[in-house]
Amino acid sequence: MWTGLKVAVIGGGASGLATLKFLLHAHEYFPIPPIDARLFEADNEIGGTFVRRVYEDGELVSSKYLTAFSDFRLPRDAPDFITPATYVQYLKDYATRFGLWDAINLSAQVESVHYLGDSKRHIVRVRNGGGLVEWLVDAVAVCSGLNVNPRIPEIEGINKVPKVLHSSQLKAREQFGSDTNVVVLGAGETAMDMAHLAVTSPTKSVTICHKGGFFCAPKIIPVPRASSLEEARRNKPVDTSVASLFDTAYAHPALQRSPLLWFAYDHWIRKMHLLISGTEEGPDQWVGHMSKERKHVDAIFLVKSDRALPYISAGHRSESLWNKIRTAVLNVPIKDTGGRKIDVMSWPEEVDDQGFMTVNDGKGVSRRIKPDVVVLATGYDTKFPFLDKSNPTLADTDVRCVYKHDRVDVGFIGFVRPSIGAIPPLAEMQAQFWILRLLQHHYPEQKLHARAGYDLFTAKRGVDHESYAYQLALDMGSAPTISFVASKGCKVLYTWAMGSNFNPKFRLVGPWKWEDGAAEIMATELFDVVKRSGGYVYLATYTIVPFFVFGAISLVLYALLAVLRPFRGLAKAVAKTSTVTENGAEEKRKE
Repeated sequence: MWTGLKVAVIGGGASGLATLKFLLHAHEYFPIPPIDARLFEADNEIGGTFVRRVYEDGELVSSKYLTAFSDFRLPRDAPDFITPATYVQYLKDYATRFGLWDAINLSAQVESVHYLGDSKRHIVRVRNGGGLVEWLVDAVAVCSGLNVNPRIPEIEGINKVPKVLHSSQLKAREQFGSDTNVVVLGAGETAMDMAHLAVTSPTKSVTICHKGGFFCAPKIIPVPRASSLEEARRNKPVDTSVASLFDTAYAHPALQRSPLLWFAYDHWIRKMHLLISGTEEGPDQWVGHMSKERKHVDAIFLVKSDRALPYISAGHRSESLWNKIRTAVLNVPIKDTGGRKIDVMSWPEEVDDQGFMTVNDGKGVSRRIKPDVVVLATGYDTKFPFLDKSNPTLADTDVRCVYKHDRVDVGFIGFVRPSIGAIPPLAEMQAQFWILRLLQHHYPEQKLHARAGYDLFTAKRGVDHESYAYQLALDMGSAPTISFVASKGCKVLYTWAMGSNFNPKFRLVGPWKWEDGAAEIMATELFDVVKRSGGYVYLATYTIVPFFVFGAISLVLYALLAVLRPFRGLAKAVAKTSTVTENGAEEKRKE
């Protein structure tokens, strides 16, 4: 007699809600009893980092098209990039749409998770308004998020600064005060947003301090224009622009395993940035450059917030003849900063007894700054105080960064960081993948088989969104063939081939199939954004040239393989015959 699985989900952000949804609805896709799943959230509302760690003028750096879950979309009239408040409401609507609220426990702090080796179950201890309760479960989904525990750097004398805040504590411009010197430590997306808030406040000066430079790749690349008199045009989001056909789908395995894809992207994108803005980094990023050894787009986290960039580059743009000619022919729009600027300096080693920092501009020029406010935009440490030593750690997750190969009972959902992309849709894919593997482990007789996949890359905590999503789809058997997609109509085919790896692509087929709904989303909402050109330069840079170059390489490799296949078979036959002959001769010698 079967009994349903019991699963605890820890964390009520986007990752936890997606995991809970697929757990509660798994019996609709597989011949199993309903799963008893409960979500435990320490705060008094769902939303995670989008509730607690937000600030004035904040907005998501991933577009609504990529960020939304596969079967519940953001409103068509919402802007391309929504605010955290809008996203939290979306998550609440998601919970309502799929009937999740009854399984959600708010103000419920998970204190410990202990694995019982003999029974292969877990005791989950939770503290809520009624005290400490225990729940015996078969599996645990850890979805507590990356941005929970502020990382505080050790800087000698930092206590001499009148006001020191971690970025998680800064909510509004008024916290900077008036006529103050503000220093932002860090050069990621949050640091850029903090610096922009500061420079658009009545502050005296704003300085960003970094350790090794940064590479700004705005979430919307400005459309270059041929004249300063030409009106600036808004572009399509970068994360919707990758032509996935031949980038991931139908890319030859040898091409995927080689560094050629990223080598080509790296050089092509940097040279196009140079053409349209005069600098290889981000469009119009003239300072804060990385060393040549580090500056490879496949090995760094790109900074997708560009609000501070005009203030950073102010006063640093090249006055060379070549750049003046280039600017007259083609250039990205340059924002007028009204005389305000953001200085970019090195990381300070200490704060002296008088409250001064000594920094330099990377060109040998040192400066002493006496900050009134220091903002630590230094990120977060990922910790799991509730997991004891009986459980695997995040570092142990050797299967797609989701679980340890011999402990599928503990899944870590939402702990990969895409450089360009979004965590929520990847978390949705991870949840599907983990739950499928969990069910295969507990119900092997039901033959819940997925099509075997092959490694496209060695996954790390930092991932390429496109490759990682496609790999999970291959693992689950959710990556449709081109012939199947073509049967759904021209719009679906175009979206599938020329657009990024949006999650609805991977609901057309496979164990979590939602065929009609996914096809409709691809033919309407996603087709509408994919078909936007973004201008000829943009279209060529991010879509057309990579499509034809990588497509041609893959087709040549496939053709060579087809031609060589008979010869490989012949070579194996000859080798086998030779081995048999040698063995026969050896036997005769023995006789």
